[in-house]
Amino acid sequence: RIIEKMESIGMILPLVTKTTFAPGARIPTSSVKPVATWVAEGGTSEKQKKTTGYIDIRGFKLRCAISMTLEAVTMSLAVFETVFVNSIAEAMVKAQEEAIVNGDGEGKPKGILAETPADGQTIESAAPSYSDLIKAEGALPMAYENGAVWCMSKKTFMEYVGMTDKNGQPIAKVNYGTSGKPERTLLGRTVVLCDYVASYSAALAKDTIFAFLFNFKDYVLNTNYSMGVKKYEDNDTDDQITKGIMLVDGKVVDKNSLVVVKKIEAV
Repeated sequence: RIIEKMESIGMILPLVTKTTFAPGARIPTSSVKPVATWVAEGGTSEKQKKTTGYIDIRGFKLRCAISMTLEAVTMSLAVFETVFVNSIAEAMVKAQEEAIVNGDGEGKPKGILAETPADGQTIESAAPSYSDLIKAEGALPMAYENGAVWCMSKKTFMEYVGMTDKNGQPIAKVNYGTSGKPERTLLGRTVVLCDYVASYSAALAKDTIFAFLFNFKDYVLNTNYSMGVKKYEDNDTDDQITKGIMLVDGKVVDKNSLVVVKKIEAV
């Protein structure tokens, strides 16, 4: 067994919408809803033109290569080969999840936090408080109520644990389902923990987002080329190289479920 530093992965990737469009595909979007009108007998209503926009899908190359010297290959256990492949897969998952949350769209997918929330859906907070959650829930449109979850780091979530409402009821709960895994909620809404959102601290820079509400189904992750693992030898050094390659792009297709909580200076 090879001992490696543990990292939390696989929390975000299962939640997003996955597609396999060819590079250069365009996902149609529309921001206009038709309105029904009450009319008198024999009357008619205005013909409403539905405007359509597009989200372009490209293919960004994600690559991970691990090298091992010839001496290590010949003197080590065969378990190294399996561990290397697993390590590449984990590195790919982490890179995709980090891009889904924080990607800037330059050479990688554009992340959720790179989007500008709709008007009124940015909550300013000097420190985690019960008021943050109330304001965020109020800013989330009713049409996007179902499916939206909280996303924050574990450290930030622990800032909310122990807070109570005016009746003394705890606002954060950790239950244990049939699988025995913790199921965290804030005001009854599921919390997804990840390491890709900045953790709240007194030293956190102003305007940094430390928590957000979002329906991850509104994020599309497109894979043009699923991960292929290849092995080859470096002729100059005789090192054995194991590498994985993917072509990936991703974007938020509907940002109306996004409500962010960002830090401001304490008054």
